[in-house]
Amino acid sequence: MPKTAPATAEPSLGASTTYLVSQVHFALRNRTEAALKKYAVTGIQYTVLSVLGHRDGLSSADLSRRFYVTPQSMGQLLSTLEERGLLVRREDAANRRILRVSLTPEGRTLVEAGAKDIEAVEADAFACLEPRDLKTMRANLRTLVGELRGAQSEENQGA
Repeated sequence: MPKTAPATAEPSLGASTTYLVSQVHFALRNRTEAALKKYAVTGIQYTVLSVLGHRDGLSSADLSRRFYVTPQSMGQLLSTLEERGLLVRREDAANRRILRVSLTPEGRTLVEAGAKDIEAVEADAFACLEPRDLKTMRANLRTLVGELRGAQSEENQGA
């Protein structure tokens, strides 16, 4: 049986969807940051490493678009992780101006260890939802991410 949220945590019925999504984001970010502290990485650093664990060889530009940050911000984040030996950047064979990013063995180890902590955060955070509701929410979030990424891509092409 799912645990229930405290009644005092219930937001106003008039709260916008954007506000509610932001509140969930910030609460999860705080829990995630706390869980990742022992690895000395931030939530976004861990997420970048995790994405690279699933999609090896993305470019810095690919990552900046995926995380909605400037190429300069992503470059700084990647430099920090590279200095720690968690990833490497190599020139693309076909276009030397493109740097492909890959995890090092140390980075992969960190991602695998951190995944257990992130799973625990998620299990606790979403325990108040029925499994079918969580499955529906995840499907809806995937749809939204796809739509918003598509809209961002169209905006960038028109700029």
